[in-house]
Amino acid sequence: MDGTTGNKVEAEKKFNSEEVIAFIKETVENTLGDADYSHSKVPGWNSAIIETILKKMKEDNKNYKYVVTCVILQRNGAGFYAGSSVIWDKNNDSK
Repeated sequence: MDGTTGNKVEAEKKFNSEEVIAFIKETVENTLGDADYSHSKVPGWNSAIIETILKKMKEDNKNYKYVVTCVILQRNGAGFYAGSSVIWDKNNDSK
């Protein structure tokens, strides 16, 4: 308890990238398993992976903002290109 406010003070949990990478790998493996590529199943797999990772990340530490991107491709020798753009408020989001 914080003596001045009476509110429980939560210690900030430091971001642990190794823990996050392990959880992401586990989530993908649990979602996809040994499944063969199926175009019709990709949207469901994609949503399940993203939602599971976001939920876990928010539960573990609410002090960060998260963006999760998931791309599922069939291995057939085709090329792949991805681009992204981010915008943030340097006064509030860089702290």
